[in-house]
Amino acid sequence: MRVYPDEPGDASIARGALPYDEIAPRLQALMARSDYVSTEVVGTSTQGRELLLVTLTAPETPAQTAQQAAWRDAIKDDPEAAGADAALAAGYKTPVWFNNNIHGNEWEGTDASLRWMEALVDRAEAGDADAVATLAGSRLYFTVTNNPDGRVAGQRRTALDLDPNRDFITNETPETVAVRELAGRLQPLFFSDIHGYTSVLQVEPCGPPHGENYDYDLFIPHAYASALRIEADVAAAGIEGNTYLDDEGQVTEENTGKIRIPYRDIRSGWDDWPPIFTAQYVAFQGAVTSTVELPLGRVSTSTPEGLAESARRAGVNTAVAEQVITSTTSYVLENADELLANQVEVFRRGSAGEPLREIGPDPDPASIPGPDQWAEVWDETDVYRAEFPEAYVIPAGDQRSAASAARLVDRLVDHGVEVGQAVRAFRADGTTYPRGSYVVEMAQPLRGMANVLLAEGSDISDRVPSMYDVSAWSLTDLWGADVRRVEDLPSTGRGSSVLARPVEGAAPTGDVPRGTDLRLALTGSAEVRALNSLLADGVPVGLLPDGSAVLDRRERAAAVAVAAEEGVVFERTRDVTPGSDDVPLQRPLRVAYTTSSAVDDAGEDHLSLEELGYADPLRVTAQGLADGTTDLSGVDALWVGSALSRGALPEEALAALRSFVDGGGDLVGTGAAAASLAQTLGYLEATAVQGNRSGNGVVAVSTPAGSLLDGYAEDRAFVYAPVHFTGLGVGTVVEQTYGDGPLVAGHWRALGDGTGGPSSAAGQPSVVSGESAGGGRAVVFGTYPTFRVHPLGMLDDVARALGSATS
Repeated sequence: MRVYPDEPGDASIARGALPYDEIAPRLQALMARSDYVSTEVVGTSTQGRELLLVTLTAPETPAQTAQQAAWRDAIKDDPEAAGADAALAAGYKTPVWFNNNIHGNEWEGTDASLRWMEALVDRAEAGDADAVATLAGSRLYFTVTNNPDGRVAGQRRTALDLDPNRDFITNETPETVAVRELAGRLQPLFFSDIHGYTSVLQVEPCGPPHGENYDYDLFIPHAYASALRIEADVAAAGIEGNTYLDDEGQVTEENTGKIRIPYRDIRSGWDDWPPIFTAQYVAFQGAVTSTVELPLGRVSTSTPEGLAESARRAGVNTAVAEQVITSTTSYVLENADELLANQVEVFRRGSAGEPLREIGPDPDPASIPGPDQWAEVWDETDVYRAEFPEAYVIPAGDQRSAASAARLVDRLVDHGVEVGQAVRAFRADGTTYPRGSYVVEMAQPLRGMANVLLAEGSDISDRVPSMYDVSAWSLTDLWGADVRRVEDLPSTGRGSSVLARPVEGAAPTGDVPRGTDLRLALTGSAEVRALNSLLADGVPVGLLPDGSAVLDRRERAAAVAVAAEEGVVFERTRDVTPGSDDVPLQRPLRVAYTTSSAVDDAGEDHLSLEELGYADPLRVTAQGLADGTTDLSGVDALWVGSALSRGALPEEALAALRSFVDGGGDLVGTGAAAASLAQTLGYLEATAVQGNRSGNGVVAVSTPAGSLLDGYAEDRAFVYAPVHFTGLGVGTVVEQTYGDGPLVAGHWRALGDGTGGPSSAAGQPSVVSGESAGGGRAVVFGTYPTFRVHPLGMLDDVARALGSATS
């Protein structure tokens, strides 16, 4: 554990919270005075700060630690035996996990955790019987700050300018990778993620729609009862300066005894539908989980009065968070036997391949073990249940991108999903799959995790008025791999299938044939990245009319190196001569971009271009164009991820852009901002029709023959605030359209006047292009290929639109 130098600019200081550089010394001092405490570095942030996991528990011998690990593994891997193991039931230490400060400018969970740990340890060291018993019977885990870069900078997001609490299936940030790895390793019975700020203390569970892949009958009774316990304890504590809800749901400083519990108090708009949030992700480990929002928000700290008020609020929030930790720990330890039995049962049902059990709209709480307060709230709007297939198959040999399929397999394994590889060809649902195909059987402990990642999802537009965040995310649809849902395997039963052997990752996919010129189809981001790597190394690469790259056989060594690095597959091709008239020689494409990101060299636009291997993309701003500090003279293509200006562009900036257009530069982008700029600069004529801005999900799309996206196009895309195009002028070309019933999965409703919904976009252009008088091309997406760097299978379309540069 590293001790960091003082950072006087740490934003925590102005908040009245603990600066990051003081955390390690506090923990070192605590460890020095007690053997109840251990600290582990479990990762590093984007900027290199350590991510720390603190464990509080009674000291263990190596044999005792090994026994705890064996029991933990048995709970997941052999739940039948674990459920009948009396020694496990008596001796397994209850794991409880508190995650803090995942949003950098929500500080106080960190401060509260440190104070609470110090107090508990000091009581135990002084011989307090309750404290000693707590530490003897549990393992209490604290990720002290999950986003130290954001803590220091005073910003919600990580230094990559991504929200980590939206990143739990994409895992673009190292901060979420660390928590992903801990989730499977710690396997908590209860997980609490401490955030802020909602004016009054808010403690989940969530309102509907509920994630359809959870064993909700094993989740909601204790989730709601624990929130009620926290509510009662916080009210009883009477923390000075804390807030409550009155009978009208308004915030008051009068102690009414009521906090906000979304399951009870927010019946639309604070849901646990997507697995992108920390608590909703960890719940797939059989844990009861809760996002906790502390009450008092940020204020300006530019004056002494503001600093004092900020410190006051931090003090109140810290006290509230300490009480939350106390109440949570007490509740879990009091109910440990039932919580453990429920976790075992989650994994047992999964391993047995049982269907999810539906809680009907008018449940009898006596039929569901555990506390019964939840049943007073539950109604038909809470009823969601996925139906699992028998398996998913990722076919060998029939992939548009072998590298994309391998990446998907690796990510499934990262999430703890069991994946097997077929040892021989097999037939399922009328289709023959070759040897080497990957099989994800749903009879496995983390079947909920497997299905939430691989299922297409559901259209829930008619079931709930609004959503808190995204409503569809399918890796099957959006990650560029071909995945098949299989209802009937030739042999079934977890551990008894003759089809597949377990894998710990995908087999290498890179391949380069001998004795031939080489062709690389640009079917995925890895293939585009491989091309850009070859060009950066000065390898002569030609481009065929179909958009694929070709190399002379004499460049095989370079191809072998990049195939090993990126996992791409080169194919044999007829004799070609890169650099000839029909096979123009390529050079590295110089790409610039606009973005709404507040951080240079970060954010979804920059990261998506990096994913494609474009070296050092140049950020463009209206100010930079206007004052001449941004030079487009060496730029081949401009990606427009956001508007350059909220109003009219300065004349100097517009002149710089027109010069770029006159020189044959290409423009590619997404949404109404890109369409407006493309039209202003004379590339195309079209009206961008903005759909419901909260509408999002996976949509069906169709690519016409001859489109620049044709050949490698997929039939699914992702939208958020979807756009379609009308009023196309002469020379404006339709490159892709929405399907007749475009929404496959997600939440996309029409506006109050009937417009803006999926029916308005049905069959309409989703991608259009045009050409400038200078010979440059513009391509505008109404879909959203760069969204949080998640729809990886759409990025090759971005590369195809950005085009190529000839020497």
